[in-house]
Amino acid sequence: MNIVKALIPFVLCGAFAMAAKPPAPHLVVLKDNERLVANTLPTEQQIQDVIRLRGWRGERVSAQVVAWSAVTLYKGGRLRCSALQAENTETVLQPQCLPVHETMAHGKPVADIVGSPCWRREFFPGRNMPMAFMVQLDIPADAAPGVYRGTLRLGAAYASGKSYRGVTPSVEVPIELVVEQGVLPSPAEWKFHLDLWQHPQSVARWHKVKPWSPEHFDAMRPYMTMLAQAGQKVITCTLLDEAWNGQTHDDFPSNIEWIKGADGTWRYDFSAFDAWVSFMMNDIGITEQISCYTMVPWHMKVRYLDEATGKYEYIKLDVNSPVWEQTWGPFLTAFRAHLLQKGWLHKTCIALDERPDHMTRAAMSMVHKYAPELHIVSAVNKPTTLTREVYDLSPIITHADTVPGDLLTERKAQGKKTTIYVCLHPQKPNTFTFSPPAEAEWLGLFVAANGLDGFLRWAYNSWNENPLQCTDFGKWPSGDCFLVYPGARSSIRFERLRDGIEDAEKIRILRERAVALGTPEARAAIDKLNAELRAIFTVARSKGNSHGEDVARARELISETTENLFRL
Repeated sequence: MNIVKALIPFVLCGAFAMAAKPPAPHLVVLKDNERLVANTLPTEQQIQDVIRLRGWRGERVSAQVVAWSAVTLYKGGRLRCSALQAENTETVLQPQCLPVHETMAHGKPVADIVGSPCWRREFFPGRNMPMAFMVQLDIPADAAPGVYRGTLRLGAAYASGKSYRGVTPSVEVPIELVVEQGVLPSPAEWKFHLDLWQHPQSVARWHKVKPWSPEHFDAMRPYMTMLAQAGQKVITCTLLDEAWNGQTHDDFPSNIEWIKGADGTWRYDFSAFDAWVSFMMNDIGITEQISCYTMVPWHMKVRYLDEATGKYEYIKLDVNSPVWEQTWGPFLTAFRAHLLQKGWLHKTCIALDERPDHMTRAAMSMVHKYAPELHIVSAVNKPTTLTREVYDLSPIITHADTVPGDLLTERKAQGKKTTIYVCLHPQKPNTFTFSPPAEAEWLGLFVAANGLDGFLRWAYNSWNENPLQCTDFGKWPSGDCFLVYPGARSSIRFERLRDGIEDAEKIRILRERAVALGTPEARAAIDKLNAELRAIFTVARSKGNSHGEDVARARELISETTENLFRL
């Protein structure tokens, strides 16, 4: 009896413990320049309590959140964003929640893949195993300016499938969105010259479809739509096979079939070229420029079908040999006539990638002789004496300051484009899988601060064997070969690159507004913005570690200038 009495307090305590409501899951907001480190809980220095967003009408805004559970009672959950509403307006804004998946980069898991909207059930794979999500909203162009508020709620589901007394454990974080006065036009109207090289063959391989079949174009549509929605201006085409000498996992075949007849005359099959360009222009809406790689390939040869033998053969190119003009003269003549018939002649460029001046000069000479309407595009390590002549010039960012103000002004007056690029160099700022997210946005702000026209990068979707598992390929830094993932999934770095392009567009619009207003107050506001941006976004500073701070300050400056100029 005494033993029973002695056990009563422990029994009651155990019963109370069993009846106590289990702890809710955790939901925190990552700061702007942070990435979730796989299998590691975020630190206090990485998080904040509120989702704070700010943007113009027509702009995309986003934030990352991280969810986890300290107990193993839960197996799933549901993440819901309430509608955002502001006082004195009927406008309702509805964010979406996108799961952020992990991939491997140089042996380390990195949260980078931004998935399609869904309610993911497997939120809690184990105790203290965090998962990331992106809260994203495209602010409607007709939204009323103001402060919008709502909540993000995470409800957990028990492993047993039962709830505690009908209650699902949950946690909420507030959302605050400031919609500013400015309006961004649709991406098709952006002036930022975005040139991310597309790789159709990679899509065909992943989706197991025949290249240039209807199924291939259906598979490419969501990827190329994502690209157009980032403001892409250029269609990437190939004049010959493996222009870059086979540096990608998938083949990079020519869009044009070269055929040498039995009588020795040349003809060219433009059917794949026509289908690709028509698709990108008419279905996707990328219409400004057609960049064709290349007259000066890295392997310096052209593959063709020899009808006399029925085999594929190669012409070895030499800019100092008669074979140079014998090869390119007939092609450019036929290509020009075909482009003229299609109405694409004045949109088409012969594109050259990091070729020495004597080769570039040889290509320009042939173009001027046989197809003078075609422009020249050149990505170069460091601009040279040819800088003034190239229509679309793109030095690597570390040499961007070699196109000084007077020369840049001259090029703009002539309607020429001057952009920057990054590739496997420099180490920073860049868009590698492991790069801090702010670096991608920093690039667009650098373009705007320095009066440049845009940004080029060599690979939008040159996937490795399975990018959903790992982003490594060959000797390149992880993620160098692509910015988006199979399944039409975006990435943290692609979204932040797009943010930087939006920043650049906002700066352009503010400059135009200041000129239109023409008042001393407007001039003072824009002069302050320009001076501070030029001081921050320099080649020297690009090599440091302040990209997150620089982006944060630039956003503050843009908001301050927006308020000042739209008040006038």
